[in-house]
Amino acid sequence: MSERLLRAVVASVALLFVAVVPAFAHSGGEASGISVEPAQITAGETVVLAGNGLEPNSDRQINLVGPDVVIPFPAVTTDADGMFAVTLTIPDHLPSGTYTFQAIGDETLTTNCTITAAAGMTAVVPKGETAALVTSRTRSSLELEIVGVLVGVAIVLGLLLLARAERVGRVAHS
Repeated sequence: MSERLLRAVVASVALLFVAVVPAFAHSGGEASGISVEPAQITAGETVVLAGNGLEPNSDRQINLVGPDVVIPFPAVTTDADGMFAVTLTIPDHLPSGTYTFQAIGDETLTTNCTITAAAGMTAVVPKGETAALVTSRTRSSLELEIVGVLVGVAIVLGLLLLARAERVGRVAHS
């Protein structure tokens, strides 16, 4: 095997590693998740929403989802360790019920919170808050396999073209 072809193989393997490894970056190790403290509150109070095991330095859209309502909070950015913690004030108009916090990024992480209606508040949803239509984003194993196969095919085709070019070059120099 010529030195040129060997370099191409090494470069191809490195390219495959760089292209495929990030897709599997969080498939093992510390499990990603979010939690809320306290998990039972009265509307109008504050909670701390925390996340861990997430992609470092990535943005997460925070939503509180309940019956017929989605309340968006400002997005948060994870730190270099893939963690975040944010203090959120629960709107005081919410009726009693179980609500779900969502941290939406590469995947949607959820945790539940039980909210008791504030004394004397009506259960009217203010304008600007919309009905719950949330689409979660996840990577399927099929998508990851397709990316891996396409990268592998590109590498094989590149190696075949390089081998053919070397053969043609040797014939031309003979």
